Amino acid sequence: MTELRRHYFLDEYCIIAPKRGKRPSDFQMEKAKTGDEAACPFCPGNEEMTPPPDAVYTMQGVLSEGPSRISGWELRVFPNVFAAMVPCPAPASTEWMALPGQGFHEVIVDSPRHRENPADFSQGHMERLIMVYRDRYVHYSENDLVKYVSIFKNWGKEAGASLSHSHSQLVTLPILPPLIKRELDAISRALRCPFCNIVEQEKKSCRLIDENENWILIAPFYSQAPYETWILPKRHFANLGEMHESEGKSLAALLMQALGSLRSVLNDPPYNCMIFQLPFGYHLNIRIQPAISKIAGFERSTGVYINSIAPEYAAAKLSALAEKMI
Repeated sequence: MTELRRHYFLDEYCIIAPKRGKRPSDFQMEKAKTGDEAACPFCPGNEEMTPPPDAVYTMQGVLSEGPSRISGWELRVFPNVFAAMVPCPAPASTEWMALPGQGFHEVIVDSPRHRENPADFSQGHMERLIMVYRDRYVHYSENDLVKYVSIFKNWGKEAGASLSHSHSQLVTLPILPPLIKRELDAISRALRCPFCNIVEQEKKSCRLIDENENWILIAPFYSQAPYETWILPKRHFANLGEMHESEGKSLAALLMQALGSLRSVLNDPPYNCMIFQLPFGYHLNIRIQPAISKIAGFERSTGVYINSIAPEYAAAKLSALAEKMI
């Protein structure tokens, strides 16, 4: 049955159209060709091919480089050569309304291993990656020029990854993105946190994929993309900087499970994994959207997305895989 579903608390809609008859195999896409390690700027030994890092994470801790590059690293963070935002931009256009593109754009190389899939990260390595996300978020959220810190991972060519070596990105903005502003406006009008309400209601729904002591993994009622999943903390807090150590460990476990289930059901799909957080007045959440459906004229002309997979069906498929992985 086709449904027009409203966002949990925003005036936005998506169409759930399961009659399109899509199966998991229908979403398999051409895989990006793995690059040659010798030419990959993200591989160990090629550190000179990137800008000097802002931070280097090793098993011994967080280091900053001197005259020579550090070897034996687990994660490296450095400015993006093709930055969307820059610390010292040229003056903005005087036509209409424009602001200087002032900000920061970092690459987070989240594995030294060229062919490693994020779904195969060890528990310890995923914990370190989450701690890097936390450290970089805290670092930039304390900058008065930064209004929003976007942290995301593009996995696969179709999801926007320009290199096959696993990496994440961080981009800061001098404004609040329109989506976040709409969410904050809705939160300010609500009697209680809408995300807390989502946690409470979806824990009891057929869209629950899995949970642990601190987090839930769901296929949201309002799903823009087939097999979209959200991870939300059960405790109300606004950003990774407020996360307890035990919550970081259990987040790593559930994120590994989410990525592993998606890979198994959809044969390693391209996806965007996005962290939504603010300094205060918000409820941290992580959204994973497989990039397996096309955004075409209807979506672009209406802002309403057509999803051929009911989230209830997606949750059943993903939760079945999650049980086997435990």
